[in-house]
Amino acid sequence: MSHPATRLISVAIPAPLFGEFDYIVPESLSVPPPGARVKVPFGPRQLIGIVLGSVQQSATPPKKLKSILAVCDETSVLTPNLLSLMRWAARYYCHPLGECCQQALPTLLRKHAAPPVLELLRWRATSKPFEGRRNAHKQRALLELLGEHPEGLWQQSLSDAGYPPALLRTLEQRGYLVCEPVDVLGARSTAIPPLNPQRKTLSTAQQSALAQLQALPSGFAVALLQGITGSGKTEVYIEYLVAILAQGRQALILIPEINLTPQTFTRFQKALPYPIATLHSGMSDKAKYETWEMARKGIVKVVIGTRSAVFSAFQDLGCIVVDEEHDSSFKQSDHFKYSGRDLAIKRAQIEQCPIILGSATPSLETLANAQAGRYHWLTLNQRAGAAQLPLIQLIDIRSRPLIDGLSQPLLERIKHTLNEGNQVIVFQNRRGFAPTLMCYECGWVAPCHHCDVRMTLHAHPAHLHCHHCDARQTIPQCCPQCQSRALNPIGSGTERIEIGLRAQFPDITLHRIDRDRFKRAEDMQGLIDSVATGQPCILIGTQMLAKGHDFHHVTLVCVADADSSLFSADYRALERGAQLLTQIAGRTGRGQKRGQVLIQTRQPEHPLFSAIQAHNYSAMMQELLHEREHCQLPPFSKQISIRAESRDANRAEACLQNIKQGLALKQMSAHALSIAGPIPAQITRKQNFFRYWLHLFLLDPALRSALNPLLQGVLSQHKDRHVRLSLDVDPLDYL
Repeated sequence: MSHPATRLISVAIPAPLFGEFDYIVPESLSVPPPGARVKVPFGPRQLIGIVLGSVQQSATPPKKLKSILAVCDETSVLTPNLLSLMRWAARYYCHPLGECCQQALPTLLRKHAAPPVLELLRWRATSKPFEGRRNAHKQRALLELLGEHPEGLWQQSLSDAGYPPALLRTLEQRGYLVCEPVDVLGARSTAIPPLNPQRKTLSTAQQSALAQLQALPSGFAVALLQGITGSGKTEVYIEYLVAILAQGRQALILIPEINLTPQTFTRFQKALPYPIATLHSGMSDKAKYETWEMARKGIVKVVIGTRSAVFSAFQDLGCIVVDEEHDSSFKQSDHFKYSGRDLAIKRAQIEQCPIILGSATPSLETLANAQAGRYHWLTLNQRAGAAQLPLIQLIDIRSRPLIDGLSQPLLERIKHTLNEGNQVIVFQNRRGFAPTLMCYECGWVAPCHHCDVRMTLHAHPAHLHCHHCDARQTIPQCCPQCQSRALNPIGSGTERIEIGLRAQFPDITLHRIDRDRFKRAEDMQGLIDSVATGQPCILIGTQMLAKGHDFHHVTLVCVADADSSLFSADYRALERGAQLLTQIAGRTGRGQKRGQVLIQTRQPEHPLFSAIQAHNYSAMMQELLHEREHCQLPPFSKQISIRAESRDANRAEACLQNIKQGLALKQMSAHALSIAGPIPAQITRKQNFFRYWLHLFLLDPALRSALNPLLQGVLSQHKDRHVRLSLDVDPLDYL
């Protein structure tokens, strides 16, 4: 039986299978355009797939062709440019196209055939005078904000600014607010009332950087804006976007962390008189769909989001900004292992728009591209305003006693800073009370029974916790091995430092910032507002503190343990260590007073610290680039890693050994492809699965097109159900 070519379509199915699947469009249904969703039968299931286009002739026998069940969309939900991006991503990351397309859809569109009704709520203040408590600062601030905008503000805008729906409902019940539904399609210009713009005056250095951005060639261009911490890169982004948004075009701002969303949103909202929205995994499915749909219809002009926001649909995308482009959070670590930064660059090329990569500590890959002339390289070497770079000093703790992880000179400096009315950051990149619990009699340490790691001791609530598999257990009263009660915590985490500092400074406000304490962006915004008052306080936290926060009253940063990155099997460790120390040092001295950084170390002679003290990040990166080139490591080769997981360690290793032999039989030149492994993962056993890696280093980029079908074959032909295989292109970790 034959079918007219126009009645055959190719569909991307959300299943872990490579290839496209052909279906018949019944005469009773219209032929959907590419990018539309269709409901199709797939084995015993009914799935929602994405139409890729019409098919002239199917390779599937006519008797085996099935008909689609329903057309979900009359128009494309994935724009042609977004569909092109998904095709490229599927090839580059060697991942099934259907799963890539699924990632680009909001969750609600993956689950339901019919798009949800897009409803927006607008809030206005009433004329009722506020009669709440004096210390109800957040309620007063909300009413003042709405008082400045008598026409009302969109609920998502208020949520992004740190005012959750529960607070709005409470004030509505008390008669201070009223809520109105908004017809989005009939109110494009008023659905999200803009705030009054309040842009800052640029310094001479910022104006120079802006002029270079404005001189970029039209169409696609990549610009690296390397600005030292506190140099005002955000203000440059904003001024550059003014002209683009004035043309009616849209912008995408990618940030590495959800917790940076509120302050980033507020800064852009205050400066740009255009509808702005956020998009990240911490939002509800409904809120994410609202942002996605309004950007697709051109209502929202600026989308601020984490890595998954790179898949947002836009009506006319005019610019992309990737802030803190070096951050490893832009890399998806499981399932579809994509890089948000790299996909953003490819998307800018497809959309023919400029992209700005901003960082004080660019990644080696980005620096190599800039040095090769593939990226336009702009620098900001002066801090904004009167701010100065901090003075960085080392504290050698090899022979010093520590009090809960902190030395006496460091504690004295903290006391002096607080007495001057300033704020302090204490950085420790380990959460919990202590990294492990040890018996001083026999040397037993508390192990995780499911992973090859030690369990972390937590104090509140008291328990042992594996941060890799999430296993928890009670703290033993005595050693399980020798029955001794000489159990002691070894090392210090953020909890222990917090407890120790509370004992040292009982009258000072302390804030602990880590994954245990802050799980929502709204919580972080409350802390930022509190710190902004300028009252003396101590901020204790992990790398969450190092990412883009702007604390103008912090004049002292203390690094409790800077040695963790100096000794590692990961060739990226020194790069990451330099980035982390430079970023955390940049949190101080951003106001009128010069800041100071104290770094505790047992390796003060290490060259990393010399570069940090001299604020010479670029010089150290040049040394690391020379090392990478000599060893033919990325960015001077392309790395693809295959991981095998099994409850049988020998089985996982043997699987990779067979793959290695199969690739060697293809007679690929050793000068073009280097294979390392199989080797055990840094944490060999995790959740009772043994994990091994096979690393491929492509020295000849032209080999990639020949290797891709081989890798697809490896994944498609793998039949051992006792071994799980996964592929990671451009991997960033090997845990």
